[in-house]
Amino acid sequence: MALPSVEVGSRFIASTMHEVRTPLQTIISTLELLEDTPLNKEQIEFIHQIEFSANALLGLANDVLDFTKISSHHFKLEIRPYDAIELTERVVDLITVEAFNRGIEVLTDIDYRLPQNLLGDPVRIQQIILNLVKNAAKFTETGYIYVRVSIKDKYLLFEIIDSGIGVPEDKRSLIFSDFYQVDGSSTKKSTGTGLGLSISKNLVKVMKGKIGIIENPNGGSNFWFAIPLHCSEEKQISKKITILENTRILVVDDNPLALKSMKAKLEFYGIKEIVLCDNGNAALQKIQEAQKQGKPFTVAFIDLIMSPFDGWRLASEIRSIPDTGKMKMYLMVPEGQLRQDAKMKMLDWYNGYIYKPIKQKALEDTLQEAFSQNVKKKNSDTDEFSESSNTRKVSSILDQQVASGLCILVAEDTPINRKLLETFLKKFGATVYLAENGQVAVDQVELHPEIDLIFMDIFMPVKSGIDATIELRNKGYKGIIVACTANNDTDDFKTYKKIGINDIVVKPFRRDTIRETLDKWNSVLTVPNAKDIISLTFIENKSSEMWNIEDFMDTTGQNIEFAISLMDEYITQSKELMDNLKEELKKTPLNYEKIELYTHTIKGSSASVSATRFAELGRKMNDAAKTRNLTDLESARINYEIDFIAFTNIVNNWKTSI
Repeated sequence: MALPSVEVGSRFIASTMHEVRTPLQTIISTLELLEDTPLNKEQIEFIHQIEFSANALLGLANDVLDFTKISSHHFKLEIRPYDAIELTERVVDLITVEAFNRGIEVLTDIDYRLPQNLLGDPVRIQQIILNLVKNAAKFTETGYIYVRVSIKDKYLLFEIIDSGIGVPEDKRSLIFSDFYQVDGSSTKKSTGTGLGLSISKNLVKVMKGKIGIIENPNGGSNFWFAIPLHCSEEKQISKKITILENTRILVVDDNPLALKSMKAKLEFYGIKEIVLCDNGNAALQKIQEAQKQGKPFTVAFIDLIMSPFDGWRLASEIRSIPDTGKMKMYLMVPEGQLRQDAKMKMLDWYNGYIYKPIKQKALEDTLQEAFSQNVKKKNSDTDEFSESSNTRKVSSILDQQVASGLCILVAEDTPINRKLLETFLKKFGATVYLAENGQVAVDQVELHPEIDLIFMDIFMPVKSGIDATIELRNKGYKGIIVACTANNDTDDFKTYKKIGINDIVVKPFRRDTIRETLDKWNSVLTVPNAKDIISLTFIENKSSEMWNIEDFMDTTGQNIEFAISLMDEYITQSKELMDNLKEELKKTPLNYEKIELYTHTIKGSSASVSATRFAELGRKMNDAAKTRNLTDLESARINYEIDFIAFTNIVNNWKTSI
């Protein structure tokens, strides 16, 4: 009997993983909905723990799929902007609760000077970090996991340092091999496929980077990887915090790595006087000295878990010292340790708290609050729920504007997934129709031709999402179709686009992903006659490919007022020309002299403002008009209309930034 081919095996695995991911999607999406309801902090903690487990299973499914794709060479990277700071913090969050519950401290030391808009494949970079962090957690029983991100020799360097069992020197050359595990015995304590490190090595290789392991001098391992540093041309947004005069900050933590990291974070915001203490006694001494010298501390960050006494006892001692009432104190609480934090509701010692590992946004918010004139202590559940309730109300109002006025069809065969997606979309203000298979989806569009957008599951009974899309396009449906699939194979994505699918959402559904998809296509759907536009590519905000801003500013002599006026005139003129061209193409017989004139003007005006993408598309339209090639002309015109929507967003962002 012949063995199945690698291709058949890959398809079988993809199909199997789809079935595995379907219930995971239900779990993760339901948790997101649950988080929108009134919950206390302990309940939120439990949700995070469930999310961790669901994401762990999802990670396992992804590992198997990735290993198969890399092995069969069916693998490509995406290139898009990402924020390395936010990405790293988000990944570390996934293991924080479990690690702290096991007594392992998780620390981050991220250089806040990193560019905000790096270019690369954020999903794959996140995958590598997560693989290495999970590996560190697996082989560390006590101590810490320390994640450091910095720039070194034009590379973005990630280091995951742990105090675990380490890797023997003679095993380090094998550690990144397929299915290899250091502890391969039948009595091993850890579990896993042994694929994580192998996949990480291959991903880094595809990114033209480097990966390796060295010994942690203090015991344990230092897994690292470095990828070439590529920056987006988008303008960086500087973060500013108003620092009070004579600001002095005290940081108390018994972990020297935590102290070092916190000091670097505070120095980034221009704070110069920072005093570090590794125990409560030293902190009390420094506070008393500061009082005597007339240089009291403005803010104190105090770790909850310390010896010889913890953050609560230290707070009580500090408040017994005269004239310390003006010093604002913030408790640094490990993520997942909220039961101990319950004292915050009864005691009036701290102005607030901040979770460890410290995140940039949380630190910024805390500093802004600390430097404000009035800080309200949250002493009760009522205050807490009142604040979160108000936040939810504002968020709900904003959410309802995302898809307001849109009619959306959800074609999904799994009832609970259909319900979840329906709930997300209704929260965003859409009118929602439902279909349990591809045939019903086709029927719904015939009954409701006003449907603007379809979320189309690929694998459905009776009629698949592929077949339903082909039939709808053949019948003239001009709306947006978004494929929903557990498969993340880029080759399949190309196939989807060829049949008329506009966009892809990879399961499991997440609220933010759905929102981003709606934001992207809503800009298309608000354009007059937008349903005549069927894009086979994503709208991508690549300013460098569309518009040479530097060349444009040179043309205008760096005169900002003139530049804005000229660009406004160009956009208005271009819209008029495209409307005229569109009307002309509807006439019979065609007046090719007018069509040539319109396309020639588009080409010339675009070149004059350095809109390189549109000058090229104008040339293609003009050449096609001269040769009477309507197919090429229509293709270039559609691409022009789609890209011009993204271009107007680029121009608006440029105008607000200068």
